[in-house]
Amino acid sequence: MDAQAEFDAHYITSSEICKDLKINRGALMIGRKKGMLPPPIEVNGSQIYIWRRTDIETALSAWKFNLQARRGELKG
Repeated sequence: MDAQAEFDAHYITSSEICKDLKINRGALMIGRKKGMLPPPIEVNGSQIYIWRRTDIETALSAWKFNLQARRGELKG
């Protein structure tokens, strides 16, 4: 496994989260400050945030479900 694949397997970036949740970085930072996500690993003086996938999976799933419900994207 190359270094990038190993990183991607263990960590998730704020950009990847924004893309997956269909939100902008501002919304992500508000959610982070509200405690919707576990504390991130801060890189380069807090300019870049990354999380361990195992630490954030549950929080992301819950946030994604809530967003989909509010957007009317859930089929039921």
